[in-house]
Amino acid sequence: MAKSVEVSPMKSVAEELDFLRKSFRESLNVYAKRIETQLTQIREQILEQTKNPKPSGTQIRDLRDILTLCRTLDLKPEKGRRKDLKKIEAAVEEIQLMIQNW
Repeated sequence: MAKSVEVSPMKSVAEELDFLRKSFRESLNVYAKRIETQLTQIREQILEQTKNPKPSGTQIRDLRDILTLCRTLDLKPEKGRRKDLKKIEAAVEEIQLMIQNW
């Protein structure tokens, strides 16, 4: 005789919601780690340039642009909005493009 299959949709939905919640947390952690790693790499690459006593004009312009970009991001982290994450991700991508040819 086969085992009886759980027929309660409530229990099945609850289990699926638990799985969804776990997947959401894992996704957030991986995303956060990726962005933090990128920010750390950018920071290290910029600090590496302090060893160069004479930065090029392009580097100085890029640094000013990066500073302006960082200062003008209108973020409200206390609201926990996805659009703030998108702004941060876009800023990281833009900064990486600026410094990739240093």
